[in-house]
Amino acid sequence: SGQKVWTTNAQFASFGLLLARTNPDVPKHKGLTMFIVPMDAEGVSVRPLRQISGDAHFNEVFLDDVILEPGSEVGPIDGGWGVALTTLLFERVTIGLGGEGFGWRADRFAHALLADPESASDPEVRHRFGEIAADFLALRFTGYRMLSVLLRGGFPGPEGGLAKVTTIKAAIAAGELLADTLGPNALDEQGWGKLVSDMPGLKSAGGTEEILRNLVGERVLGLPPEPRLDKAVPFSELRAKEREALAS
Repeated sequence: SGQKVWTTNAQFASFGLLLARTNPDVPKHKGLTMFIVPMDAEGVSVRPLRQISGDAHFNEVFLDDVILEPGSEVGPIDGGWGVALTTLLFERVTIGLGGEGFGWRADRFAHALLADPESASDPEVRHRFGEIAADFLALRFTGYRMLSVLLRGGFPGPEGGLAKVTTIKAAIAAGELLADTLGPNALDEQGWGKLVSDMPGLKSAGGTEEILRNLVGERVLGLPPEPRLDKAVPFSELRAKEREALAS
């Protein structure tokens, strides 16, 4: 039993991945197991979360006394945190390197800006677009490097988080630039209105920007991690302290 919020496309999924607590007497990142859950199982319900565009890419999933069949676990018992991290790494790479496949390309944005010759010749607009185009070009070559690792049988590293953050940042900046230059016409041109309204939600996909920046700082740049006083405390003790705090 439990709930999970911000689950992408849960309303279309046949199966879901569930990270569940299976041992409460170890620190919080241990004692977790990953399971495959049929989304039509008894006790599973999905509630859509509407975005400003009216679409519902994200959902809240509720599990009430859901019973899973033996053999539904993924990876070792109590070793689900590693499975979750691997899944997130691939998700971040998919988002970070999938921009061109989604239509987030500098040439496409440039073509849209040319619809307004006055804005296209504005030095400030050209400067903003140049920064966006540079980000997309850097992402393309970052993608080549990361794909080379995958083709050699390797796994994506924490730099995938940097690609994800940069992709979303560049796409949002492009949408804002189009909205500023085209005004109300941006809502009618080539689906740009949908881009402007949908993109902010993707900041949460694969981990929030704040989490990913911490990850890049610690794992890529080698910066000292934030203090974690509960890292070695058994999960059951943490919950007991929470209950005591609420009771007082």
